[in-house]
Amino acid sequence: MKLVDYTGKMNSHNEYLETIKQLEKKSKYIEYVLVDEDEIGFTERFTESIVEVREKNKWWGTKSSGKCKVYRIKASKEMFKFLKQFETFCKCIFSDQQGDTVENTDFGINDIAFFDDKELPLLFTTTHEGYVTIRDDLFR
Repeated sequence: MKLVDYTGKMNSHNEYLETIKQLEKKSKYIEYVLVDEDEIGFTERFTESIVEVREKNKWWGTKSSGKCKVYRIKASKEMFKFLKQFETFCKCIFSDQQGDTVENTDFGINDIAFFDDKELPLLFTTTHEGYVTIRDDLFR
Protein backbone atom coordinates (compact mmCIF):
# COMPACT_ATOMS: atom_id res chain seq x y z
CA MET A 1 0.00 0.00 0.00
CA LYS A 2 1.33 3.38 -1.01
CA LEU A 3 -0.30 6.70 -0.14
CA VAL A 4 -0.28 9.40 -2.83
CA ASP A 5 -0.84 13.16 -2.56
CA TYR A 6 -4.07 13.85 -4.46
CA THR A 7 -4.32 17.53 -3.56
CA GLY A 8 -5.91 19.57 -6.36
CA LYS A 9 -6.84 16.49 -8.40
CA MET A 10 -10.43 16.39 -7.22
CA ASN A 11 -11.34 20.03 -7.82
CA SER A 12 -14.21 19.32 -10.24
CA HIS A 13 -17.50 17.66 -9.39
CA ASN A 14 -16.93 14.98 -12.07
CA GLU A 15 -13.52 14.04 -10.60
CA TYR A 16 -15.13 13.95 -7.16
CA LEU A 17 -17.98 11.69 -8.33
CA GLU A 18 -15.53 9.27 -9.96
CA THR A 19 -13.60 9.07 -6.69
CA ILE A 20 -16.78 8.58 -4.65
CA LYS A 21 -17.79 5.74 -6.99
CA GLN A 22 -14.49 3.93 -6.28
CA LEU A 23 -14.75 4.59 -2.55
CA GLU A 24 -18.28 3.18 -2.50
CA LYS A 25 -16.99 -0.12 -3.93
CA LYS A 26 -14.18 -0.52 -1.38
CA SER A 27 -15.13 1.30 1.85
CA LYS A 28 -16.30 -0.55 4.95
CA TYR A 29 -16.33 2.44 7.27
CA ILE A 30 -15.39 6.09 7.42
CA GLU A 31 -14.06 8.41 10.06
CA TYR A 32 -15.62 11.86 10.16
CA VAL A 33 -13.84 14.50 12.25
CA LEU A 34 -15.73 17.47 13.67
CA VAL A 35 -13.20 20.21 13.07
CA ASP A 36 -16.17 22.62 13.07
CA GLU A 37 -18.49 21.54 15.88
CA ASP A 38 -21.41 23.37 14.24
CA GLU A 39 -21.24 21.19 11.10
CA ILE A 40 -23.17 18.24 12.53
CA GLY A 41 -25.51 17.50 9.61
CA PHE A 42 -23.50 14.48 8.47
CA THR A 43 -23.33 12.87 11.91
CA GLU A 44 -27.00 13.60 12.62
CA ARG A 45 -28.04 12.05 9.31
CA PHE A 46 -26.13 8.80 9.97
CA THR A 47 -26.58 8.48 13.75
CA GLU A 48 -27.80 4.88 13.47
CA SER A 49 -24.59 3.90 11.61
CA ILE A 50 -22.16 5.38 14.16
CA VAL A 51 -19.98 2.63 15.62
CA GLU A 52 -17.79 4.75 17.89
CA VAL A 53 -17.10 8.35 18.93
CA ARG A 54 -13.76 9.38 20.44
CA GLU A 55 -12.08 12.65 21.33
CA LYS A 56 -8.70 12.72 19.59
CA ASN A 57 -5.98 15.15 18.64
CA LYS A 58 -4.51 12.88 15.96
CA TRP A 59 -6.21 11.23 12.98
CA TRP A 60 -5.20 10.32 9.42
CA GLY A 61 -3.43 13.30 7.87
CA THR A 62 -3.64 15.56 10.91
CA LYS A 63 -2.25 16.18 14.35
CA SER A 64 -3.92 18.98 16.27
CA SER A 65 -3.14 20.77 19.52
CA GLY A 66 -6.83 20.53 20.44
CA LYS A 67 -9.09 17.51 20.53
CA CYS A 68 -11.95 16.91 18.09
CA LYS A 69 -14.73 14.34 18.04
CA VAL A 70 -13.89 11.54 15.60
CA TYR A 71 -16.89 9.50 14.49
CA ARG A 72 -16.39 6.00 13.14
CA ILE A 73 -19.36 5.28 10.88
CA LYS A 74 -20.30 2.15 8.95
CA ALA A 75 -20.31 2.84 5.20
CA SER A 76 -23.65 2.46 3.39
CA LYS A 77 -25.32 3.09 0.04
CA GLU A 78 -27.29 5.93 1.65
CA MET A 79 -24.08 7.57 2.84
CA PHE A 80 -22.54 7.54 -0.62
CA LYS A 81 -25.77 8.84 -2.14
CA PHE A 82 -25.60 11.70 0.37
CA LEU A 83 -21.91 12.37 -0.38
CA LYS A 84 -22.61 12.59 -4.14
CA GLN A 85 -24.62 15.77 -3.63
CA PHE A 86 -21.55 17.80 -2.66
CA GLU A 87 -19.43 19.63 -5.21
CA THR A 88 -16.22 18.09 -3.82
CA PHE A 89 -14.50 17.87 -0.42
CA CYS A 90 -12.26 20.89 -1.04
CA LYS A 91 -10.48 22.72 -3.83
CA CYS A 92 -6.79 23.53 -3.90
CA ILE A 93 -5.93 26.14 -6.52
CA PHE A 94 -2.26 26.30 -7.56
CA SER A 95 -0.95 29.70 -8.67
CA ASP A 96 2.57 31.02 -9.16
CA GLN A 97 1.41 34.61 -8.62
CA GLN A 98 -0.77 34.16 -5.52
CA GLY A 99 0.55 30.90 -4.11
CA ASP A 100 -1.64 27.91 -3.40
CA THR A 101 -5.10 28.75 -2.08
CA VAL A 102 -7.89 26.63 -0.66
CA GLU A 103 -11.55 27.06 -1.52
CA ASN A 104 -14.03 25.62 0.92
CA THR A 105 -16.99 23.88 -0.71
CA ASP A 106 -20.49 22.94 0.36
CA PHE A 107 -18.93 19.91 2.11
CA GLY A 108 -17.61 22.21 4.86
CA ILE A 109 -14.27 21.97 6.68
CA ASN A 110 -14.61 18.70 8.58
CA ASP A 111 -12.10 15.99 7.74
CA ILE A 112 -13.14 12.62 6.35
CA ALA A 113 -11.32 9.31 5.84
CA PHE A 114 -12.43 6.10 4.13
CA PHE A 115 -11.18 2.64 5.16
CA ASP A 116 -11.32 -0.83 3.62
CA ASP A 117 -12.18 -4.13 5.30
CA LYS A 118 -8.62 -4.42 6.66
CA GLU A 119 -8.95 -0.97 8.28
CA LEU A 120 -6.41 0.52 5.87
CA PRO A 121 -7.05 4.03 4.53
CA LEU A 122 -8.34 4.47 0.97
CA LEU A 123 -8.59 8.28 1.10
CA PHE A 124 -8.34 10.95 3.77
CA THR A 125 -8.60 14.73 3.80
CA THR A 126 -7.38 17.68 5.76
CA THR A 127 -10.28 19.57 4.29
CA HIS A 128 -9.75 23.12 5.55
CA GLU A 129 -6.17 23.02 4.23
CA GLY A 130 -7.22 21.49 0.90
CA TYR A 131 -5.17 18.30 1.31
CA VAL A 132 -6.36 14.98 -0.07
CA THR A 133 -4.39 11.73 0.12
CA ILE A 134 -5.40 8.50 -1.62
CA ARG A 135 -4.13 4.96 -1.71
CA ASP A 136 -2.40 4.19 -5.00
CA ASP A 137 -4.69 1.23 -5.79
CA LEU A 138 -8.02 3.06 -5.28
CA PHE A 139 -8.71 3.25 -9.02
CA ARG A 140 -7.64 -0.32 -9.81
